[in-house]
Formats: sequence, C-alpha cells, structure tokens
Amino acid sequence: MRWLMLLVFALLPFAFLNGQETAERNRNSLKTIAEPLSAALGEVKRLQAEQKAAGTEDARQEIQRGIDAKRAWITQLRENIRDIVGGSEAAEYANTAELGTSIQEQISELIQPVLGEIREATAEPRELDALKKSLGKWQERKGKAETVLARIDQLAAGEEDEVLAAELKSARELWQSREAEALSQMAVAKVQIDERESAHKSLWERLSKGFGGFFRSRGMNLLLAILAGAASFIAMRKGYSWLLRVSPIHKSGPRSFSGRLSDMMALAVAVLVTLLAVIIVFYVRGDWLLLTLVVFFLVGVAWAGKTALPPYLEQIRMLLNLGSVREGERVVYNGLPWKVSSLGFFSTFTNTGLQGGMMRMPIRDVMGMISRPLAPKEVWFPTEADDWVILSDGTFGKTITQTPDQVVVLLLGGSLKTYPTADFLKLAPENISHGFRLSMNFGIDYRHRAECTTTIPGILSDALTMGLIKEYGRETVHSVQVEFSTASASSLDYTLLADFDGSLAHRYKALQRKIQAICVDTCNANGWVIPFPQLTLHQADK
Repeated sequence: MRWLMLLVFALLPFAFLNGQETAERNRNSLKTIAEPLSAALGEVKRLQAEQKAAGTEDARQEIQRGIDAKRAWITQLRENIRDIVGGSEAAEYANTAELGTSIQEQISELIQPVLGEIREATAEPRELDALKKSLGKWQERKGKAETVLARIDQLAAGEEDEVLAAELKSARELWQSREAEALSQMAVAKVQIDERESAHKSLWERLSKGFGGFFRSRGMNLLLAILAGAASFIAMRKGYSWLLRVSPIHKSGPRSFSGRLSDMMALAVAVLVTLLAVIIVFYVRGDWLLLTLVVFFLVGVAWAGKTALPPYLEQIRMLLNLGSVREGERVVYNGLPWKVSSLGFFSTFTNTGLQGGMMRMPIRDVMGMISRPLAPKEVWFPTEADDWVILSDGTFGKTITQTPDQVVVLLLGGSLKTYPTADFLKLAPENISHGFRLSMNFGIDYRHRAECTTTIPGILSDALTMGLIKEYGRETVHSVQVEFSTASASSLDYTLLADFDGSLAHRYKALQRKIQAICVDTCNANGWVIPFPQLTLHQADK
C-alpha cells in the first residue's frame, strides 16, 4: 500500500502539467474563434447602420440577407465555443428521443439492448475515427479557402474598376468567413481528438476493465442464472425420482406406456422450469441484454422446430416403446444378436454371450432397426470362452476371446486365429464342448460276406467300447454303435457311431485315429481281410 501511495504522489505533478497543457490549448483555440466572432458582431452592427441609411427597399433587403448570413455565422461560432468548453462531454451529450409505437419501432426497442452493447463497445474507436475524418475535411476546406483568397488577392491587386473591386471585396469576405469557419471547426476537432487520445487506455487496461465490469454485472447475473437453472432442474428430477418410488404406474419390470409418457412429460416440465428460472433471474436483476438473448434463443428454437420437429416424431414414438424396436426384444445389429435392455436417448444393447457385450446406441441409430420378441431358451452366441469348436472352413480349436468385435481361436500347437465376430458366425461354428458324436466308415473284404451282418457288427462294437473305455474312462464314452452300411464295389462297409462327453473335445482328432486303430486291431485278431481298391483289365478279342 505504501508504494502505491508513493506512485500516486509521483504521478500527480504529471497529471497537473497535463491538465495545464490541455487548458492552455483550449484557451488558444478559444482565441482563434473569438477574433472572427468579434469581427462578425461588428460587421452586423455596421450592416444594421447601413440598412437604416439605405434609400431603397431593394438595398435594405440586400443588406438584410448579409445580416442574416452574419448572424448564422455568429451562431456557428458560438456553438464552436460551447463545444470547446464542453469538450468530449458535449459530443457525448444527446437528447432522449420519444419512443415509437409501430411494430418496427417495437422490434427495434426489443433489440436495443444488444445494439446498445455493440455500440458502446465500439463507441470510442468510432468517435475518434469520425473526429479525424472531420478534421481532415475541415483541413481540406481550409486549404481550398486559402487558395481562393490568394487568387482573389491576386485579382484585386491594381484593380481600378470600383464595381469589380467591391465584388472582389465581398467575395474575399465570404471566403475569409469560410476560412475562419474551417479554423474554428479544426480547433474543435483537435481539442476533442486530443482529449480522446489522452484518455485512451491500453488494450490490456480496456480488456481488464471490460472483464471486470462483465463479472461484476452480467457475469454475476449469468452465474446466478446458471445456478438457478441447475438447481431448478435438479430439484425437479429429484422430486420426480421420489414420485417414482410411490407411483403405481412405475413398478418393477418392463416400463408401461403410461410410465414412459410420464417420464417424457417430467423431463419436458423440468426443462421448462429451468428456462423459466433463468428468465426470472435476468428479469429481477434487470439485465435486459441477457434476457433479450434468451428470448431470441427461444424464438429461434421455436422457429427451427417447425422443420426440425417432424423427423423427431418417430424418435418420440420409439422412446414411448411404440416403434419398430421395443424394449426387452431381440434385434440384429452388425450381424450379431442383441437384447434391447433399455430405450432412451441413448439405448442400451446387451449380449450376455460376449465378453464386453454391452453397447450404448443413440436413438437416431436405432431408428432403422426392427426387433422381435424373444424365443424360449434362445441363445445369444453359439460358444463361450474356452469352448472347442469346429468351423465350416475346417478350423478346429478353442475360443479364448469372443467380443462384439472379434473371436480369437486357439489352434492345436498354440497358434491363434482371429475372426471378425460376424464372420465367425457365418462359418456355422459347431460347439463340441457339451458333447459330440463321431461318425466314421470302415470296410472288410467280400470274403466275409457270410457273417458281415451277423457276428461281425457285434464283435466290432464290443471291441470299440472296451478299447475306448480303457483309454478314456467309462464316464466319457456314452455309447458306441456299429451298423452295416452298404456293399460297395470292393468292400462291405460299416458305419461306426460313438458319442463322447464334452470333456474329450480337445481329443476330437485323436479319437478319430483311435477308432480306426481299434478296428484294424480287431480285424487282425479275427483274421478279417481289409480290402484295397482293385483295378481289373479286360483284354479285347482279336
């Protein structure tokens, strides 16, 4: 505080000197105007005396016109003196005009706060620019007057014709008055320009003052309006949430039409109350600028709503659970099935069979979809993590990751194979982790046709059952069947059917090889011949 006081006292002499310089400059400007004013007053008195002594009416009227011109000039000079004395305050002073009552004037009155703020923000540079232009204009006129006066002096030098000399004298007086007018106007403009420039503040000072004024007035009003609006919205939503707990139409389970309708109406009422709270704050605080901007915003929203609202009617129907997609039903999106868990401005889709199987969808993206009711025991994905699958492209492996984006399959040997989830579904995955059946063919030679349908099927079935149980355990082998299939061109074929528990899914390929091995061992033990394809050549007769 002490150094601030020292700084103020140090700047006082400079302020005093600046005031002295301004006063001296104004005094000189007044002297510049006082001389032509005194001359004009004397000229009026002289013309009035000549008018009294004039002998004809035409002469008196001619002199009266001169007197009127001089009086107008005197009035202008006196206004210039008042402007210099009044300084910048005189230029800013204006009378209040009577307000109009037409529609255009009422609209102009409505937007006056906005225009007033813009005008006030740009007043200083506009006034300074106007003063400089005025100074330039009067400087140009002064130069023209000096040029004309020099021309008149040149023409009047040595002129003996009394009439022409009198006219030149009259013209010289006219241009002298114009030069004096230009000088007086220049003096007024210079004074006002000097005062504007001396009072001109730096950009930082103007910004600081502008921000300070904003936060003291409109900034505070804006903050209060935001707080009032937020408090009103929160209070309305809290009140409605309390109402939900006691309302009979909001019971657990799927929401009814009346419940959804009340939710939307409550949201609309909360928004209206919030806007009303903001308007009331601006009205009570008397901030017509922000109030006008809010009104403009609401009018713009209402005007845009005429064309923007119809496309949203379908969304409103969707939010009321009356559209093509309904809550609790099944929908296909990007080739995957999803359950519509909730419908709102951001709807929730879930798939319990996928890791991370939850998506938030904006209501506009839900518009083109179609849902259907759920079927009993309907699965959401054919596999789960760590299930063994066989795909239509021949891939055999274990799913280790399955998300809405991709499915990663671990192949035997440790390599990984990645599919886009939708493509994975297109390959018709066969899940063998819950049990599976192996169906294979095996053939013996035709020399055993006498017993091919009697004793051989039973022997093969017993051998397969005992061999598989011994290798993998009784609880994993559910059933084994051997049935005669067909008598082919070179062998008698059997169909081998074996059902296994899902715990042996990882042994799928090994089980195929094991069954074939048991069949070969059984043939060896019983002396059955295993045929091979034969090619017979027939020689044509010569």
